[in-house]
Amino acid sequence: MTTVFVTGSTGKAGKYIVKNLLENGYEVVGVDRNDPDGTGARRTEGYTFKIADVTDFGQVVSTMKGCDAVIHMAAIPNPRMGPEHEVFRVNMMANWNVLEAAEILGIGKIVMASSVNAVGAVFSKGIIPRPYFPVDEDHPTFSADSYSLSKWLGEEMADAFVRRRPGKVQISSMRFHGLMERERQTALNAEPEPRGGTEINAKHFWGWTDIEEAARACVLALEVDFGGHEAFFINGEDTSADEPTESLIKSVYPDAEIRTPMPGNATAISVEKAKRLLGWAPKATWRDA
Repeated sequence: MTTVFVTGSTGKAGKYIVKNLLENGYEVVGVDRNDPDGTGARRTEGYTFKIADVTDFGQVVSTMKGCDAVIHMAAIPNPRMGPEHEVFRVNMMANWNVLEAAEILGIGKIVMASSVNAVGAVFSKGIIPRPYFPVDEDHPTFSADSYSLSKWLGEEMADAFVRRRPGKVQISSMRFHGLMERERQTALNAEPEPRGGTEINAKHFWGWTDIEEAARACVLALEVDFGGHEAFFINGEDTSADEPTESLIKSVYPDAEIRTPMPGNATAISVEKAKRLLGWAPKATWRDA
């Protein structure tokens, strides 16, 4: 049976990833600095939890031993949650430790938490002109803050580790965006005011993702074979806005090229690559929550 090492296993996304793995017959070793029940370590059927700090290389290697694949979610998820140098240090050190430990232990499939912010988005200081829509994985980066840089450079690091082990490792960088549980989707649907017309929503392209579907994408990334390193936008197929997508783009990004039609409320962030290579098919919409 395949055993998957999951960092950040008690976090927002980690809990859903662990659940999806167990439902699909995997053994899971979850690590996190935070233990919700305070026991320090526990084991249930198929799941072992251990406290570990992923910025400590020795702890990562020791807890990863015996695992067959890795899903790395642990990070400081926001540049406002601490001094920027500390956000950058923690996120980059964690990425390096996980990738090097997997290399030492001969683990060939790794899934990394990236973000829409790898191209510079919600934490930007203002609206940044974009060359085209829908945004896809070829879109250039405009990242400037510590968190966004840690995600972009984490992807560059993944490329480097593929070069260190050509033909022996597959790394998926999952560009998550706006992860929502069903309760949050219901609350969004119930809001009386029009949704999506603010600067902050425009900076992240009016995107959102169902958290259970995002978890499933991570598991699918372990199950497919494409080789090397690939980044994937993981995003719902509709926006979080009421106004038609192309109208929003024309009002906020007037110089951007519309490369593919986005009728109605269709997403401004392409998920075609994830569909093609991972077989991921997002179905959820907050509009019926």
